[in-house]
Amino acid sequence: MEEEMDTLYNATYWAEFSYRGYGISEDGTLFCEQLPHVVSSGGMWEMRLLQSKGLTFWEYSLPVTEAVIVSVLCLWQLFYFLLKKLRLPVPKFTSMMLAGAALSQTSLLPDDWTIKQIFFPDDLRPKVPDTIGGFAFVLYWFLEGVKMDVGMVKKTGSKVVVTGMVTVLFPIFAANMVFGKLRETGGKYLTGVEYRTILFMQSISAFTGISRLIRDLQINHSEFGRIVLSTAMVADVTGFGVNLVALVAWSDWRVSSMQGVGLVGFVIVMICVVRPAMFWVIRRTPEERPVKECFIYIIMILAFGSFYYLKRLRMFPAVGPFILGLCVPHGPPLGSALVQKFESFNSGILLPLFLFFPMLQIDGPWLVDQIGQLRHYDGQMYEALTIIVVVFVAKIIFTTIPPLLAKMPLTDSFVMALILSNKGIVELCYFMYSVEARALQAKSFTTMALMILISSTILPVTVHYLYDSSKRFISFQKRNLMTLKLGSELRFVLCIHKADHIAGMINLLEKSFPLEDSSIICYVLHLVELVGLDNPLFISHQMQTAEPGSRSYSNNVLIAFDSFKHYWKSVTLELFTSVSNPKYMHQEIYSLALDKQASFIMLPFHRIWSLDQTTVVSDDVVRRNTNINILRQAPCSVGIFVHRQNLISSQKSKHSFKVCAIFVGGKDDREALALGRQMMRNQNVSLTVLKLVPETMAGMTTGWDQMLDTAEVKEVLRNNNTTAGAQHSFVEFVEETVKDGSDTSTLLLSIANSFDLFVVGRSAGIGTDVTSALTEWTDFHELGVIGDLLISEDFPRRASVLVVQQQQNVACR
Repeated sequence: MEEEMDTLYNATYWAEFSYRGYGISEDGTLFCEQLPHVVSSGGMWEMRLLQSKGLTFWEYSLPVTEAVIVSVLCLWQLFYFLLKKLRLPVPKFTSMMLAGAALSQTSLLPDDWTIKQIFFPDDLRPKVPDTIGGFAFVLYWFLEGVKMDVGMVKKTGSKVVVTGMVTVLFPIFAANMVFGKLRETGGKYLTGVEYRTILFMQSISAFTGISRLIRDLQINHSEFGRIVLSTAMVADVTGFGVNLVALVAWSDWRVSSMQGVGLVGFVIVMICVVRPAMFWVIRRTPEERPVKECFIYIIMILAFGSFYYLKRLRMFPAVGPFILGLCVPHGPPLGSALVQKFESFNSGILLPLFLFFPMLQIDGPWLVDQIGQLRHYDGQMYEALTIIVVVFVAKIIFTTIPPLLAKMPLTDSFVMALILSNKGIVELCYFMYSVEARALQAKSFTTMALMILISSTILPVTVHYLYDSSKRFISFQKRNLMTLKLGSELRFVLCIHKADHIAGMINLLEKSFPLEDSSIICYVLHLVELVGLDNPLFISHQMQTAEPGSRSYSNNVLIAFDSFKHYWKSVTLELFTSVSNPKYMHQEIYSLALDKQASFIMLPFHRIWSLDQTTVVSDDVVRRNTNINILRQAPCSVGIFVHRQNLISSQKSKHSFKVCAIFVGGKDDREALALGRQMMRNQNVSLTVLKLVPETMAGMTTGWDQMLDTAEVKEVLRNNNTTAGAQHSFVEFVEETVKDGSDTSTLLLSIANSFDLFVVGRSAGIGTDVTSALTEWTDFHELGVIGDLLISEDFPRRASVLVVQQQQNVACR
């Protein structure tokens, strides 16, 4: 009986040709899986049955898969960490490739080494980690399609279209002239198919790879980044067209016609059946509710089915899930649900496996030999490098010319050409497919994988040092309220994160500023978190109108401020929506403030209270980080508005709106007074200037800052008699001497219920006795010590608070 059991196990599990759960079909062409699976050990019972013929720990698929996933994850994260420490902005994709390249030469180790048994087992059949990597490959292309906004193509200008077409077509023409008939006959080491494949892949600019690159370089939210994205999208469409033409030209007409019909039919089904079905799913999903899981699963099945369909057509199979992804309506609820559910897990855990295993195929000894032959201008690598260099140089030259003719600076044009010439995951995927399709030799793949690794390492670093996106936010002019003369044009950028901010911002404008005066210009910017899209959106509601049936990100904001604009017709109001990553929202605000030459940016505080002002209902840390980022480098003055009460609309109110400007001294306090001076133009505003003087400095006026403080206070008091409608606008000056922070707290607590709004500089009292012993109790440093004190739990919740910071980012020409 024991012998029969031993024979049975040998036949089903451990036979030479069914090793590790895989078998080969009789004709030797297909891989098939032997059942039952050899996934993990049976424990002590297996060893008792098999005795000396049991398997070692690494001969089970589950432990090997776990070991590979952990090893790859730790190794690529280590490379990414080391490169970050060296301050090299290398994309994560490159770190994943480096992990594979680092372990590629373990194949030269003795066969009994464990590491070789894990990564280079002694059979040639596919393994579970490879299969998981293939799963990630399909999922990656599908998600890239979901995040891509096809509508960008319609919005691109003629210059972008010309640049996108030139960057693909002209390098192909130049290379065809250089290599001539070699594209058909081949060279000494490369076949004609290899010539055409390398030439084409070096000429294209893949949108998915470039969008990931500029996102890693943190320039995708700049105007320059948007231009590059639009150009890459046009280039990608152009490259796809060239590929179809080449397919018809170099394939048998029967095969190419079958592929063409199959592809056209697939696209028609996607557009006419699948996309309407997805809109039907969206209509069935209640507002602000998630999409049902069953619909998500059906879409994922379609993604893998489309991959298999394109593979059966003998076309690049990634096109299938990519086209399906394009058909998914971007943004919430469907597109964002797919991205949120799969993106992080796929890109962080699964995709590294797909990028890791191809790099294991790098043949180190062969590379050393080929590098040695380069000095003799010979070898397969030399022949491939010749194509790469010719196409790269042609691509750089031809891509730089159109932007230059469009008045783009030379450096930016060159950087744009470098970005569009970068090679990454798309090209690596295609070369892997070419090896499987026998259009590329394995040795040629080694060369191309190495070139992609070098390109994705050097080009991002070069771009980082040539293009500094932060410089474009530097203002060479003083843009603050102190430089504005009374009655001159006042330009605001007013930011809205949530619907809860709308009422407070509108009421602040109505109650505090002279809206009857036509000198107020307000730019309202609704900030929406980017989810389910690969590229940010910036919508001007003056320039663009919503298409029928389209989803608006800013309905509530548009309705509220449209009503506001109809009532206050003298106010110039422009509405914008920015859909962007929260990490870069401050850049969108910078850009708008610079473009509109604004003097003041108004931000809502990140915390929202309940109607009775006793409970915090929202505490958004992401919005707080956005506010802090804006304060660091804003091109004009900034105010953070803490809305603490339901203000009554000014047109219905007959009592005056009481504002208290707290003044200790310093540039932020002077800016707060300048804002109070603008508010005085509103006839219903009653302004009180409360000057807090440390007891140790009472009666002293020394130093330039103190002289400026005194001059600003006098300017406010002088304007009290010259403001139009002065019989309604009233200014009171109060000076109080305080010993320490406790004195300051007691004084402010005593007057907390006497005012509707407190205006204070962010740096007010910092470093003086006015705030001594209060600094260490500050929770929100973006509000300053006194601003934080005014919104603390110890204070009555009647008055709102506006914290002002004067322009920080001013450069000399």
